[in-house]
Order: sequence, then C-alpha cells, then structure tokens
Amino acid sequence: MYKPRLYQLLRFIIVITLTILGYLLLTVGFSYLYPLLIASILAMAINPVANFFEEKWKLPRMMAVSGTMLFTFAFLSSIVFILFSEFMQGTTFLATHLPDYVQTFSNYVTSILDQKIMPLYEKMTTYLQALDTSQQEAINNSVKHITEHISAKLSESLQFILLQIPSLFTALPSSFTVTVFILLAAFLIANDYQQISLFSQKIIPHSLQTKINRVQMQFKKTVIAYVKAQLILVIISAVLVYIGLKLLHVNHAFTISLYVAFVDLIPYVGSGIIFFPWMIYLFIVGDHALTIQLAILYGSIVIVRQIIEPKILSSSMGTHPLVALIILFIGLQIWGIIGFIIAPLILISIQAFYQAGIFQDVWKFIKG
Repeated sequence: MYKPRLYQLLRFIIVITLTILGYLLLTVGFSYLYPLLIASILAMAINPVANFFEEKWKLPRMMAVSGTMLFTFAFLSSIVFILFSEFMQGTTFLATHLPDYVQTFSNYVTSILDQKIMPLYEKMTTYLQALDTSQQEAINNSVKHITEHISAKLSESLQFILLQIPSLFTALPSSFTVTVFILLAAFLIANDYQQISLFSQKIIPHSLQTKINRVQMQFKKTVIAYVKAQLILVIISAVLVYIGLKLLHVNHAFTISLYVAFVDLIPYVGSGIIFFPWMIYLFIVGDHALTIQLAILYGSIVIVRQIIEPKILSSSMGTHPLVALIILFIGLQIWGIIGFIIAPLILISIQAFYQAGIFQDVWKFIKG
C-alpha cells in the first residue's frame, strides 16, 4: 500500500525538480536566447505567407521568403510613416504654441512669487528678527540642512541621468546588432523551415513531438488572442480620449489620441504620462475648468480599462477574470513593474499548456 504512494511521491519530486531547473535555465539563458526565440516566432509567422507565394506563384523558396519579409517591412513602414506624419503635425503645432505656453506659465509663476511668496518671506523675516540669536541660528541651520539635503538628492538624480546617457549610446550598436541577427536568423529559419521541421521530427520521439505540436498550436492561438485583447484595449482607450477631447473642443484631438494609444502600451504608466503634466500645467495657469474635465476624462478611461481588461483577457484567452487578475497581481508583487509584462507571458504559457493537455499528462505521470 505504501509502495505506490512512495513512487507517486518520487514522481512528484521529479516533476517539481524539473520545473525548477527549467525555470532557472530559462531565467539564466533568456538574455542569450531571446534573439533566436524572436527570430523563430518571426519565421513561424512568415512561413505560411511564404508557402502561399511558393505554391501559388511558383516562386523559389528564397525569393518567396525575401518577398514576404520585404512586403511586411514595407507595410509596417507605411503605417509608421502615416503615424509619424500625424505626429509631426501635432508636434509642429505644439512647437509653435509652446513658447506662448512657457511665457504664460512663467508670468503666472512670477505673479505667484510677487503676490504670495515674497510677502510671506518678508513676514517670516520679520518674525525671525524678533527671535533671539540662538533661535535664529537653530532655524537657519534647519533650513540649511533641508536645502543641502534637497540639493544632494537633485545632484544624485542628475548624476544618475547623465551616467545613463553613455550607457544608452553604448547600447545602440548592440541593439542594432541584435536586430540584424534576428532578421538574418528569421530569414534562414523561414528559408529552411521544411528541412528544420523534418530534422526535428527525426530526432524527437513521436509521443513527445505530438505534445510539442499541441503546445505550439495552443501557444500560437493564445498569443494571437492576447495581442488581439491588447489592441482592443488600446483602441478603446484611444477612442475614448478622441471622443472626450472632441467634446472638450481640444485642438489636434486625433494626434493626442494617437500619443495616448502609444504610451498606453507602457506598463503601469500608460496614458497618465500625458494627462498628469497636462492637468498640472492647466491648474497652475488657472484653467481650472479644463483641468477638471481632463481629470474626469482620465478617470473614466482608467475605470473603464480596469473593468474591461480582465474581462477581455479572459474572453480572448479562455481564462476566468479572477485567474487573470490574480496572476497580474502576483506578477506585480514578485517582479514589480516588469511583472505587468512577465505576468501575461506566464498566463499565456499556462493557458497553452492547459489547452494542450500537458497538465493532465503530468498528473497522469505522477499517479502512475
């Protein structure tokens, strides 16, 4: 009676050990293997289109793959060019009116200094002069200490930013090299896709190959569903921003909504990186009505996104909203802001393994 239980325990320990080793191998080797992984994904995406050109148009394999990559690059470049043109129009408008905004802001700050700060400073000076020498010295030392602390923090922040600039320029050649490697690797993999598939079929056992194919198929479906869900969320946010700004009669509402759609992809920050500085500026210059209206618009966007995000993710990927919410929360707690990127990948992998029946197979292995 105890012997089967002991074997089940041993098989459970084997599964846990292999899972931990796989996680460690993935975390250590990811920084070296991610270009090849991206190239493989690109090759998988290119392969069906290249097969179509090769079979229907009777093109050589190399020409079909090259044509597919060039067409994809031209299509994406056209979209980027259109968006860039719209961005440039909005940026030109902003650059034209920015000096006026800066001048208005400067005049407002000057008026605050003259009407509020300077009388307060003079009043404080009068109070200080009424104190004895020891009290004045204590207050001066406290103010000096606070000023030095703020100056030190600002200096450290500035130094950190300046030190990051060389590393940024140093990373540019590396990024260019990685990009070239990804494109070349994707071309080579797509060009020899059939041979690579046949070779993998020869060296991988049939039972394991079936499971890998199932996981691959489910992973592809889940990734497509996740990308679709994110696009839906970004489009909803951009449409809400466009409609709201149009109702508020804000100039270049379409350009601003495009900016919001772009920054909405940034984890944790999102559209707040645009709305918060905008609202602070409007509040300082005295346009309180538009400040309140933008705050209501931004709050509505955040609320709508928080409500529909788990629902869209769950409906697109086939998981319960509570499960998606728990995984996102755990990812945030473990990895911080990066968890918003890692958690969806974990969710995609779990969903792909579950739909492919891998968890059921592992449970059957443990049970014997």
